[in-house]
Amino acid sequence: MLRIPLRYLSILVSVALLVIGNGLQQTLVGLRAGIEGYAEETVGVMMSAYFVGFVFASIQAPRVIQRVGHIRAFAAFASAASAFALCFAIFVSPPVWIALRVAQGACWAGLIIIVESWLNASAERSWRGRVLAIYSIVMYAAWAASQPMVGLAPTSGFVLFAVVSICLSLALVPITLSRAGGPGVVLATRLELKRLFAISPTALAGAFVLGATVAAFFGMAPVASQQAGFTDTQTGTILSAALIGALVLQWPLGWLSDKADRRLIILCSSLAGLLAALLLGLLLSSAAQIVAVVLSFVLGGTLLPLYSVCLAEVNDRIDEGELIAAASGFVLVYGVGSAAGPFAASVTMGWVGPSGLFYFIVAILGLFAAYGTLRIRLREKTVIADKQPYVATPSTSHAALPLHPDAQDRATGEPAPR
Repeated sequence: MLRIPLRYLSILVSVALLVIGNGLQQTLVGLRAGIEGYAEETVGVMMSAYFVGFVFASIQAPRVIQRVGHIRAFAAFASAASAFALCFAIFVSPPVWIALRVAQGACWAGLIIIVESWLNASAERSWRGRVLAIYSIVMYAAWAASQPMVGLAPTSGFVLFAVVSICLSLALVPITLSRAGGPGVVLATRLELKRLFAISPTALAGAFVLGATVAAFFGMAPVASQQAGFTDTQTGTILSAALIGALVLQWPLGWLSDKADRRLIILCSSLAGLLAALLLGLLLSSAAQIVAVVLSFVLGGTLLPLYSVCLAEVNDRIDEGELIAAASGFVLVYGVGSAAGPFAASVTMGWVGPSGLFYFIVAILGLFAAYGTLRIRLREKTVIADKQPYVATPSTSHAALPLHPDAQDRATGEPAPR
């Protein structure tokens, strides 16, 4: 049985509470927007606005953390995020919600950089890979657990927004009482995207496509499910199934990618996700809940783990010591895709109805599959003996990357004041 040292446990408890609050709010905002009668395009802007804030803050937050220190920065970001959660229930207006979503995304970026920096500071080299794996599992499990919570109270009321606020506030307790010490601030060092594209066009395109499709699904699926006639509880179960699918299928896909051409695994898994999305689009209005749950399980299980497979494909082809810089650029491309995906999906939904979300995913994955097939024909696969082992890596921020066991050392950073 794997025993988790106390210095990791307190941080992981904070992570779980943050993810539960953030995951619940993501779904809650979509459902409440549907109740308020907002157009699909308006909801799409709200969902994309979150990732605009996230991308911006992921670049700027390390400077804030350096200036005021981890504890004070974490307290500020968590308190602000908790307050913003309540503002959604008080100020029910599209312009205000869009601004709040930008602010929430920025706060989340700051929080995640802090906890990942803390994990980096706490993890000895021998524990790095295990800490990253446990961290990934905690994030997926907490996210999955947050989705059924939309059934705890009416989405039209104040209670669920208060639950989000409570979770974000309680996340302050374990980390502010932690004895992990004063971690350095992990600064982002990135390879030029031109060079990253030359290293692995398939993987970089995959990062953008996965960001767009995953963000579109979790941002707009609550609206699509609501319009298709599913209850809030059923919607939470459907979304939770996608995350459970990612947990279950992540390791089998990783194992297969170590044994075969990773690009082929990426292509086949994308096609499986495409098929699941197509069936969801065709059957959404008439599907029983169990059908939607199974298809959501397949969709999440085939798409979410591909981020790590794409990163492993890059890692196979880069020079020793470049993992952090390459993966940091990867995170940025994923974030840009995440900012574009929800709005583009909402436009499609405005044209064809709730099934438009899944047709958007089908179209994006279809284009990616065609491009991936072309790249496989043009470029030889990596020799298996030259591969680095697959490592499950969360698509969060650059601060998690030094935990990767193939990283040569910690990312550059300065100790924060305490």
